[in-house]
Amino acid sequence: MKKLLVSLSIGLVTFVTNSQEANSVGRAYTEITEEVVINAPIEKVWKEFSTIENIYLNSPTVNSSTIISEIKTGVGAVRHMEMSIKEGAILDEKIIEWREGTYMKLQVIKIYKVSGIQTMGGDFELIADGEKTILRSTLNYSMTNKMMGLMNRMMGKNKFAKLWKSILTGYKKHIETGEEVTAKTELDLKNVKLISIVISK
Repeated sequence: MKKLLVSLSIGLVTFVTNSQEANSVGRAYTEITEEVVINAPIEKVWKEFSTIENIYLNSPTVNSSTIISEIKTGVGAVRHMEMSIKEGAILDEKIIEWREGTYMKLQVIKIYKVSGIQTMGGDFELIADGEKTILRSTLNYSMTNKMMGLMNRMMGKNKFAKLWKSILTGYKKHIETGEEVTAKTELDLKNVKLISIVISK
């Protein structure tokens, strides 16, 4: 798992992002949409998602997380995440859309020690299916330059798709079992369905 984003910076040239504020869209803007069925009612699943500081319990890519904004939930709330993908890597995410009980969308507003990424964000939609919940999610990101964009088209998109599957599977596992998910947790990614990968720039 830790090799995923790091591998995007290995090749003809290595780009190091020490600190940057995510702003304009970069190269090879990509959207990856996937879904998974969680064996829990939508109210329980939403409670986990709406407590945004607890993402570290669900995601194998996050070592720790906390709220750093005065707003604690809903639009405007910002969470700070120390990542497991690379030592010292940090992402700050801000909620930019929120539909109580069913949907939230986030945008990364600060990237630290994550190479090659210009912008990143994602959304999570919950759809009730009896006593189960369909979690449908889209990861979006863009690369810092033409070379990184080419690498994303060749191999990066598939690695990001696998990364996103691990995050959705992490939510499924934690919500269904109550177990904390870490980078060492074994996850069965076969339960996640890939809907589409679209590269538009």
